[in-house]
Amino acid sequence: MHLNRTYQLYILFAFYILFPSILKAQEIVQMTVHSGESFYVHPEANVSVFSDLNNSGSLGSYSNSSINFLGQRWNNMSGSQILDESTGGQSGLGGTIRFSGTAFSQFINTTTTGQANTGFPNITLANPQNLILQGNDLVVRRSFNFQSGRVILNSKNAIMQAGASLSGFDNSKYFVTGTATTGGALIRKTTGSQSSQIIFPVGTTVGSYTPASVIYSGIAQDLKLRVFDNVYDKATFGNPDNVNFVTKTWNISFNNLDPRANLVLRTQHNLSEEGSQFSSDRTKSFVSRYQPNIEKWDFTDGSGISPGIISSGNPIPNSFISLRTISGGMGLNEYFSKSVLKANVLANYRVPVGISPNNDGLNDKFVIENLKANDKVRIDIYNRWQSLVFRDTDYKNTFEGIGNQQGMVNNSLPDGTYYYILHFNDSKPVTGYIIINR
Repeated sequence: MHLNRTYQLYILFAFYILFPSILKAQEIVQMTVHSGESFYVHPEANVSVFSDLNNSGSLGSYSNSSINFLGQRWNNMSGSQILDESTGGQSGLGGTIRFSGTAFSQFINTTTTGQANTGFPNITLANPQNLILQGNDLVVRRSFNFQSGRVILNSKNAIMQAGASLSGFDNSKYFVTGTATTGGALIRKTTGSQSSQIIFPVGTTVGSYTPASVIYSGIAQDLKLRVFDNVYDKATFGNPDNVNFVTKTWNISFNNLDPRANLVLRTQHNLSEEGSQFSSDRTKSFVSRYQPNIEKWDFTDGSGISPGIISSGNPIPNSFISLRTISGGMGLNEYFSKSVLKANVLANYRVPVGISPNNDGLNDKFVIENLKANDKVRIDIYNRWQSLVFRDTDYKNTFEGIGNQQGMVNNSLPDGTYYYILHFNDSKPVTGYIIINR
C-alpha cells in the first residue's frame, strides 16, 4: 500500500518515539518534504528532527506544538511554505521550532524569495554554537526566544513582523551584524504608533553586545538597525575617530520618509569600547548624529549615561546607555555614535582655506560649516601688513571679500593671503589663513 508523504512522516516520528536508537543510527539521512507534499505537527505534539531538513512543500505547526531541530541545516527550498493553523497559514499562533544542536553551528538556508511563506511562526534558539543565516533573509512572524547562542546574520537580515516579540537576549545572546559599514541588520516592522520601546539586541561580533532601543512615532514602516565598528568622519568612510567617540556606529534605516516622525533612541556600549578621551570625559558624553548635508558629526548638550539595562536579564556590568531624541523627521539612513566633542573644539567645524568671490555661486563667501544657531562667533581678518580689514562680533557666514574696517569699508579686498582670528563661543582663539582668489 502506498502512503502519501504526510502519513510517511507521521510514521517516521512515531517510529522515533518507539525506537529512538534505530532512528539515531540513520541521522545521515535527510528529512525531505517534497513539492506538493505537506507535514503538520498538531497541537501539544512534540517531534524531533535529527537530520538536515529540506523543505520544498508545506511544513506546518499548530499552536503549542514544537519541532526540536537537531540537524545542521534547515533548507527552505523554492516553493516551500512554513504554515500555522490559520486558514491562510500566516496569521495563527503556530508552534515553536527549536534550534538546539550543541556540537556544531546550525544554519537556516532560505533559497526561495517568498519570504512571507517561509517565515517561521516562532523560533527558540538553544544552540551555544550559534545559528547562521544563508541564502535570503530570515522572517519571524510571532516570536523569537533566545535560550543560548547568537544569530550570525552573515550579511542577511532578520525580519520581525509587526507585533513579533523578542525575549531572552543579553550580552551572550543576540543578533551579530558584522563589523563592516554594510551588512546584515535586524528589522522591526512597526505600526508607527508604539508607545513602548522597540528593542534591537545587536552587536558587531560574538564578543561585543551593543544594542539599541527606539520609541518611534510616525507612519507605519520598517525600522532597520545595525551596528558597525569605528566612527568615520564621513559616517561610512574616511578617517576614524576612536579617541573622542566610542568605537561603534549605530545605523538606522527607514523605508519611507516621514517629515513628522519622532524618535527616542537609546544606545548601549561597553567600557572596553570607549576611546581614551571619551573615557576621561564619559559623564559629559552625548549621542552624536551625523549630518550628511555638511558631512560632520553634530554636538549637543551632554545627556549623561546610565547603566546598561537593554537585556532580558540583569543589567550588564561595565556597560552604559545614552539617549538622544530626534523630532521633525529623519533621513532614510541615519548614523549615530557617542562623543565627548564640544562646540568649542575646532574639530566640530569646517573652516575653509579660501574663497573666490566672483558671484559664480561657488565659494563666494567664507562659510564655516556646522555652526549652530546659538553659536556666538567673532572673526577678525588682517592683511599681510597686519592691518585689520574685517571684523564681525556675531559672524553668520557673510564675509565675501569686502572690508568693513579703516580704509577698506565696502571695498573689495585685493586677492592674496589674509590672517584670521576666530573665537567660538567662550573658547580660546583659533587662528589660520584665508586665500582670496577671484
